[in-house]
Amino acid sequence: MDSLNTGFSFAGNETLALFGPQSHLKTGLAAYARHHHLLTEDMPFQLLLLFSACATGALLRTVLKEAKIPILLIMCFIGLGFGISAHYTHKLQLIKKLANIDPVLFVHMFTPIIIFTAAFEMDLYIFRKAFWQILVLAVPGFLMNSALIGGLTYKINRYGWSWDTSMLFGIILSTTDPILSVVSVKNIGLSKIVINIITGESLCNDATTSILFELYRDMVENVHKEIVTEIILKLTLKFFASVVFGFLCSRVVMFWLKHIFNDGVAEVILSFTMTYIIFFVAEWCGMSGVISISILGLLIDSVSFSPGTDVFLFKFWSMMSFLAHLMIYFITGIVLAQRTFLYLNTRILFYVVTLYLSINLTRALIVFALSPLLSRLGYGLNWRWGAVLVWSGMRGTFTLNMALAVGQEEGLDKQQWKNMVLLHAGTASLLTLMINSTTVKKLVVTLGLCDITLAKRIAMSNAVQRIRQMEVHSFSLLKLDRYLADANWAMAEETIKIDYPYKLSIEEDSQTLGAFKCPDCANDISFDRSPQQIIDIMEEARLRLLNAQIASYQKQYSTRILNQEAAQALIGAAENYIDIKGKFMNIQEVKTYWESKGLLVTIKNGLMDWSYNVKEEKSSRPSRNKFLKMCHHAVFTDEFESTSSVITLLNTCPIVFHFISHISLLFQEQLKMCNYYFLSLYIIEAIMKASAMGKTYLSHHWNQFELLIVIVGIIDVIIMKALKQISPEYYVLRIINVFRIVRLLRVLRLLKIVIPKVVKLLEKQINKQLAFRYDIAKGYVQGEEDISCLIEQIAGHERVYRDLKNIFDKNKQEAMKELGLMQHEYPEIVTAVKTKQAVQTVLNTAFETLKFMVSGGIVNDHEGKELYKMILLKQKQLAMLPPMIAPPTAEELLRNIMWLQNDKDRIDFIQRKARIICYDYGDIICEEGELPRGIHLITSGMAKVYGSAPRYGVDKELYEQTHPTRLPYSDYLVTGAIVGELNCLTKQEMEFMITCETAVQTCFISIEDLFEAFDKFLEYPSLEYKIWLKLSLDVALKTFKENLPYEDWSYKMCGQLPNLYVLDVPNHTKHDIYDGTMEYVLLVHGTVQDCQLLQLFCAPYILPKTCHQVQGTAAISKLFIVRTVEPMRRKETGKLASICQVHTGSRRRGLDDSYQSIHSTDVDYTYLGSVKHRSSEY
Repeated sequence: MDSLNTGFSFAGNETLALFGPQSHLKTGLAAYARHHHLLTEDMPFQLLLLFSACATGALLRTVLKEAKIPILLIMCFIGLGFGISAHYTHKLQLIKKLANIDPVLFVHMFTPIIIFTAAFEMDLYIFRKAFWQILVLAVPGFLMNSALIGGLTYKINRYGWSWDTSMLFGIILSTTDPILSVVSVKNIGLSKIVINIITGESLCNDATTSILFELYRDMVENVHKEIVTEIILKLTLKFFASVVFGFLCSRVVMFWLKHIFNDGVAEVILSFTMTYIIFFVAEWCGMSGVISISILGLLIDSVSFSPGTDVFLFKFWSMMSFLAHLMIYFITGIVLAQRTFLYLNTRILFYVVTLYLSINLTRALIVFALSPLLSRLGYGLNWRWGAVLVWSGMRGTFTLNMALAVGQEEGLDKQQWKNMVLLHAGTASLLTLMINSTTVKKLVVTLGLCDITLAKRIAMSNAVQRIRQMEVHSFSLLKLDRYLADANWAMAEETIKIDYPYKLSIEEDSQTLGAFKCPDCANDISFDRSPQQIIDIMEEARLRLLNAQIASYQKQYSTRILNQEAAQALIGAAENYIDIKGKFMNIQEVKTYWESKGLLVTIKNGLMDWSYNVKEEKSSRPSRNKFLKMCHHAVFTDEFESTSSVITLLNTCPIVFHFISHISLLFQEQLKMCNYYFLSLYIIEAIMKASAMGKTYLSHHWNQFELLIVIVGIIDVIIMKALKQISPEYYVLRIINVFRIVRLLRVLRLLKIVIPKVVKLLEKQINKQLAFRYDIAKGYVQGEEDISCLIEQIAGHERVYRDLKNIFDKNKQEAMKELGLMQHEYPEIVTAVKTKQAVQTVLNTAFETLKFMVSGGIVNDHEGKELYKMILLKQKQLAMLPPMIAPPTAEELLRNIMWLQNDKDRIDFIQRKARIICYDYGDIICEEGELPRGIHLITSGMAKVYGSAPRYGVDKELYEQTHPTRLPYSDYLVTGAIVGELNCLTKQEMEFMITCETAVQTCFISIEDLFEAFDKFLEYPSLEYKIWLKLSLDVALKTFKENLPYEDWSYKMCGQLPNLYVLDVPNHTKHDIYDGTMEYVLLVHGTVQDCQLLQLFCAPYILPKTCHQVQGTAAISKLFIVRTVEPMRRKETGKLASICQVHTGSRRRGLDDSYQSIHSTDVDYTYLGSVKHRSSEY
């Protein structure tokens, strides 16, 4: 068997034995690898070394997380150690090979990652405003910096460098790293504006460096003789072509991302691969890959990707940039040790220090010289920002890239100069990393750029108090847990105690809390805010609320309630307001994002005047004359129009041949006969249409145009006949050519079939824009509702709270009005958008439910994946819904009311009793203070509600005591809204006035008919109970969101819907709560009193879990109960239920003012209460 050798032929006659003695196999593989350069023998060890460096970086990141020593500096020193060791041993040949890495490979391997990461993390809106500041720093500032460093090097160095080489050296040392320059100041409270200016300057001067370095190097080498032409060509390619290429590529990538459905892995892979592809293609075509990648990173943001991908995406690119910098500094250390170690001496060290001081001094001089211009551009520039800008200029990736490129470039002076450039560039990078990077944070703090203002201290104090409050509540609940009853609570409370993060003096702390202790009597003395402090608190609250708005828009996008375009528009609008002091986002400014897109409507209306439809034109009756009747039947058919279009299309060929000289001369007679033939057909068509349509023939644009073509054609024939005997003079030929051109009008007849298609396309695009408009307005309203729950926690001062509340309520009302007007003007489109949002909301609930079932083990992973596919399929089908859906009728709206759903008898009864009422603009539906007349269901139009804020059944005097600064209440009601439910139930006066903002149609149910329905439908759950449940659910959701805004209460209520019920607590009647079956108890109407502490609670209010028994203190008090578990159901309760409903009806009619109600349920509802305390459940 040893003699058996089997081989495969490679590269001609070479054969590699694959089976045979082991030594022969190794020798053959090694020889083959050396010959074909596929895999060298030490390549696995080089890869092992690089991966070991990555593992070392991860270890250092873990160990030195809190240390101030830069990890990259340690990695460079490790590389230096390996490189120095290779000088003294022959066993580290792979280190020497790694030191000779190709600079082109070095650039193309790491640069795309660093550039894209830096650009992707930038704020596009800040970059856009600060663009001219960045450009001034990156182009003239960079050129001046390069000239100063180059000139200084030429004057003081003792290496004998020429002026050209010194300037090339200045270019290398003038560039900065876009990531390393801001990594030390990114998360310490420095303004985002400064961070983005530093990053933007680094990105732009990296692009300038690569272009200028290449141009100057070519000039030094005298590669191109036509210097001016070469410079213009390269600048055009590098700047303008690169920007256009990057923009087009970003559109391609975003289009591609839009068509990847819910596949985060594919999206991240696409972003990674396209970054490298775009960079390589740009460089290969002579453009700047840096500029193209920068444009790509700036135009693509997290919203460009599928919801939920952003966290993984940022982590991926953060990891890749960290690994890239690890590799760069590790390899740089090896290269420096291998190629410059022998040149080190005392004089070199002196030059290294001098050069480090020079690059910082020249950067400071440039920023100082440009400061008058920079302070007048963009965001301006003060001396503190300038100091940070100077000291944060880290030399990194591009400095090392170009130094390596010079080191291996042929034709540039002698080898010593190349090594000296590499030495000084590498040491400059290490010194900026060692000194600047470790001290810039201290500089920022010393300059007061991270000062903790009073507003920030108040915000932090509110946050700490909120966390401490939640801790107390958590401990209160945990002490009820029987498994944790014997825990050491004192130690637990001491262990989790959260200190105030800001270390402040007593005076500062007193200002933060708003009061301090008198040193003599130890009484609290109030601390009044000065007007300037109020302004500062207001501004800080504004910024935080804008961030909360952005978070709300991102959340809406992540749940797919907002589409990508609307989310980007709203986030961009909010970010634009961040740097406008005192300015709040409002719907009038947001409208500018869709008002600029109204041109399509004008174009569509113009084309509609010229559109031709056979069925629409058939308006006149046919004549009794046989010929005219025949013409009428023939003209108004699709076949007639199709034949006319075919004739026009066939006539196009001879018209075109007339303009081809040799064909026109060769087939002159044939073309003339064709002209006569088609003109005759046009005349016949016009006669038939005129006969069929009569006097209305000339009232249509197309008929006028076709008649014009016929007249021009006849004139054409007559003139040609008249000029036939005249000699071909110049003016005769001109006339003939003019009429040949006029014949082209016949081709325009084809627009008759094209225009309707164009109109349909425009309608589709207009519908998308209108849906986009509604999405923006709806997303804005939802954002206002989300942050209205946070104003109290963010404000920090009562006056600031009132001002903010007024501003956001006003903005919300304006947006609601805009939504109502859109629904009134475009009901079909708004209905389609609402339908899609409703479906998406239900699908989100399905996703959350599936996630809960998988995490809880209710379904296994395989079953979860199958269910996930089914839900995902429905989500894909959501895009197939029509763009326009007819709005629901009054009957459909009635059937969808919560307290009528799935009950045919009740729906039929209400439909028989209800009547339609129409109101004009300005009409009053109901006035404040009048008794309720019934319930209005708005079926079309929009109405405005204005009056006092709802009191929820609280006595007027008591409400005014608890709400001394009662704010006016206003809202807008659109289709589907119901008015008057609560007032009809309680027979209380209307608390608001409702006026019509448009023509309004309502479905009216009188209070007499409603009470008749209450008496008729007493079976449990009664109609009255279901209305109370619907109202209580509305109040509960609003109250939960205001008091516990960090939880998803919409989803919670969906999951708890079977466990929700309303409990009636009559006046002077006691009832037990939190008896082990209740998770939350919410007072939604009236007032109750804690029987133990005698504390009075006014609706709406979440009753504390320390309260176990309450007593009703109002005529009608309702508790909304969220049950923990579903108790055992009772079966035989029909008799008790009927008794309960009889008592309910009696109390409503005023026949029994005080009674003890009996509570019971049927087979689907829970028996509640006890034998001792029974009460009616509503």
